[in-house]
Amino acid sequence: MPVDSLPDEDLMVLVTQGIIAAPIAELFRRHNRALFNFIAWNCQGNLAEAEDICQKTWLKLMRCASYRPAAAFRAFLYQIARNTLIDARRSAYSSHEALDGSEEHIPDDDLSPEAELSLKQNLHRVREAVMGLPVAQREVVVLRFFSELSMEEIATAAGVGFETVKSRLRYAFAHLRRALEQAE
Repeated sequence: MPVDSLPDEDLMVLVTQGIIAAPIAELFRRHNRALFNFIAWNCQGNLAEAEDICQKTWLKLMRCASYRPAAAFRAFLYQIARNTLIDARRSAYSSHEALDGSEEHIPDDDLSPEAELSLKQNLHRVREAVMGLPVAQREVVVLRFFSELSMEEIATAAGVGFETVKSRLRYAFAHLRRALEQAE
């Protein structure tokens, strides 16, 4: 059976059995974009740091020998990414490194100057509002809407209960609504 027809959980079982190249390539193809987006949001736009953490996440996944398909693979992957982010922050704080943001990238596909300016202003407002959320709320928003994880997958990845995820999302929406209304 070709690897592109196997579910994520079966691909990960193959990885734990030492069959790495094709299953990891397929998992990477399926999940890297959303994983990188989650990490980049949590790195406050520092794309170099996000790339490094994303790469470390995939390396940890390839070395994983203890995967049990009890939960969805995506929850497992994001839990590894979340732990890698936490480790990176601990390391950065202990060495007093400053994390700087980088400029937003906007596609310039035939946009008029006015439309491009409006798009940049709106993206900047939304980005600032999301970045202004407390870390726990920002994490669930990014996992839900940028990485498209289910509520159950978020609960597993974040190591919290389903009701906690719902509560964090509710508070985050209220916070975002206020922040975006004030920005207008």
